[in-house]
Amino acid sequence: MRYVISLVFIFTLNPLLAQPNRSLPRENPFLQSQWYLGFFGGGNLAGTNATASYNGYEPLNYGLSEIEKEYNNFSKLGGHAGLVFMYYSKGFTYGLKPGFQIYNTEYSTHAQWVDSSNPTNTLDINYKYSTKFNYLEFPLTVQYDLMKNKFRPYVGLGAYYAILLSATRKIERSGTDGASGSSGGFTNPPNTIGVKDLYITSSLGLIGFIGASYDPGNIRITIDIGYKYGLNNITSTENRYQNNQLSAIGDATDDLKLQNIYFTMAFVFPLKFISNQFNSVN
Repeated sequence: MRYVISLVFIFTLNPLLAQPNRSLPRENPFLQSQWYLGFFGGGNLAGTNATASYNGYEPLNYGLSEIEKEYNNFSKLGGHAGLVFMYYSKGFTYGLKPGFQIYNTEYSTHAQWVDSSNPTNTLDINYKYSTKFNYLEFPLTVQYDLMKNKFRPYVGLGAYYAILLSATRKIERSGTDGASGSSGGFTNPPNTIGVKDLYITSSLGLIGFIGASYDPGNIRITIDIGYKYGLNNITSTENRYQNNQLSAIGDATDDLKLQNIYFTMAFVFPLKFISNQFNSVN
């Protein structure tokens, strides 16, 4: 009788043991990856790294150091906007972000003339050159989420290839004329000229950034702060002295590498099936 009771107990308990443990959470493979599509916009502060300096003329009675360019880097605001394509998998996000980039850079020069026979006759001339670049840029990035919540800080790296669309330079001239008898300051109207031919058509560089994303619902909002460092000389060495208006005032473009600090906000939308059960939070 004791053996019969034992067998009945085992057969009764066996279906219960065979039931899966529904209390243990299991990761849904559907939520481990996601495609996103959206748009971005933001601002940047650009600068130029001059690797070699050039001038339109060589002074005879003073050194070249007195007419060297002074770069005013990261002082003029630019902007950017474009599309975002992203793929998320296991904490990593791979992105392609094609867009239009506007970079504004600035440098200035100073020249002085003194009459050797009469030192009171002097002429001081200041030039300020503001160059605006328009690029079509293709950045490839990879970032890693430091947390897996609705709010996700991340770090990322990437590289970009850019195509120059246009470039213009605004020239502002001012100074003090003590040689013509007026002994007064002067400011000429600014003049803007096209300078695309002074630069090559492509630019390459590296990207480093930090940021955070937030998922309020079936949308992801991201904010990036990053730095772009250009790897190649963007100046056309063949056309350096080919602009007559710049050559007439003694200006020649240095060998330059672009760099900039940027801020970007993006809004992206998940492309997988969305329902109450499967949302944009992975």
